[in-house]
Amino acid sequence: MERRHDLCILGAGPAGIAAAARAHALGKRVALVEAVRPGGAGIADGALSSKTLWHLAMDFVRARRSDRGWHGGALTLSWPEVTAQMRAACAEALRHVERQLEHLGRPSERGGVVERVRGRGRFVARDVIEVAGPDGPRAISADHVLVAVGSRPRTLPGIDVDGERVLTSDHVEHVAELPASLGIIGAGVVGCEYATIFAGFGRTTVELFDRGPRILPFEDADVSGEIAGSFGKAGIHIHAEARLEELRVDGDGVRLLARLGASGEVFERRLSRALLAVGRVPALDGLGLELAGVSVVKGAIACATPGTCRTAAPHVWAAGDVSADVMLANVAEQEGRHAVDDMFGLSPAPICYEAQSAIYFFRPEVAAVGLNEQLCAARGQPYRAAVVRLGLLRRAIAMRATDGFVKLLAAPDGKLLGLRVVGPQASSCIQGVALLIEQGASLTDLDQCLHPHPAVTEGVQEAARLLLGTSAHPPAAFPDLVSIIDRS
Repeated sequence: MERRHDLCILGAGPAGIAAAARAHALGKRVALVEAVRPGGAGIADGALSSKTLWHLAMDFVRARRSDRGWHGGALTLSWPEVTAQMRAACAEALRHVERQLEHLGRPSERGGVVERVRGRGRFVARDVIEVAGPDGPRAISADHVLVAVGSRPRTLPGIDVDGERVLTSDHVEHVAELPASLGIIGAGVVGCEYATIFAGFGRTTVELFDRGPRILPFEDADVSGEIAGSFGKAGIHIHAEARLEELRVDGDGVRLLARLGASGEVFERRLSRALLAVGRVPALDGLGLELAGVSVVKGAIACATPGTCRTAAPHVWAAGDVSADVMLANVAEQEGRHAVDDMFGLSPAPICYEAQSAIYFFRPEVAAVGLNEQLCAARGQPYRAAVVRLGLLRRAIAMRATDGFVKLLAAPDGKLLGLRVVGPQASSCIQGVALLIEQGASLTDLDQCLHPHPAVTEGVQEAARLLLGTSAHPPAAFPDLVSIIDRS
């Protein structure tokens, strides 16, 4: 009979590989079950591939500008060569993952080893996983199991996704040529990111359709409004309060019917392609979780203990997109490591989800950490916020890119709550604040950090000084560039 494993990991994406590496270091015998390819959506059809396209699109936008002392309007573009760059980036990252897994396949100093098992795994008993792989079925028994199978694009009832004209994020990066027109259903992160990409290459008319009154509803209205205004300048047309009535293949394109706003007017469009960007759902189908005693609530694995990855089954943990928290690769990796430390008795500190950070690859870039005003209001959390427009910052002036702002939130006692930055290099501003939030730090701690000059991060420090009353740029003198919001 096959030797029992200390840990079986279902899924070899960011969470699964991070967990495997941690267990390897701890000297554990691990079976890592990978259904398709290692890396998951952290590489292809997700985090890396779309960001590569975004960077290429933004390079193209900058090269075509005519207000910087040059005129780049005559540039040509080859979509096959652009997507070849994307594939090259993914291949490079995949080589790194393969090197990781090759290393994990060798015994660690403490005797840990990770065995790769190719195929789709499912519970067939409380602690037995059956893997349907290329060499036939195989049963794996383990003391502990980590479910980290990731997510898949959500679809809509009655919509036939053919992968050629009606697309999800699994297909849109693989179109043979840039479509003349693209209708995007859903104005969350995925929809707005691909709107930015395809509009950026300048050959596609992009239209966003969303049921809500504004794009990016999870962010504050000022963030949403800044991005919507930028989208308008880029030629992206937003249809708010648009209820999709019909979407179907029509010849070599698609036909879209939507009912608009309170008027109920029916709106029809014929488009080259349509992208369903209505979120992602945990890929839990056929895992047999009920046999292990794992609770699933509203399509996601329920967490049994806040700040951990434990499930209702004492031998099963869950990490990454399979749970109900935010679907981010960095969160998945942290959860994978935390789960392993927890299951093998190391008593790690609870995961601080309040300090999780994110980058949204729009035009302009958006970076976020901690609470925003909407979340504070929903939780009954009093706060004060300072907003610094980029037009005040020397680095933004030097970049000739002064659209956007920095918004810092703090509790009435000065404890840091959250940060939102909209504009170029936004992502460079959030990590320090994420660390301070995790440590329970205050405005004074942030103010005392010496920031480089000139840098966009100086906007964060200036926001702190506004809330402390020590700013050299008070609202009375700069009403168009700085402001304070008091909800204490």
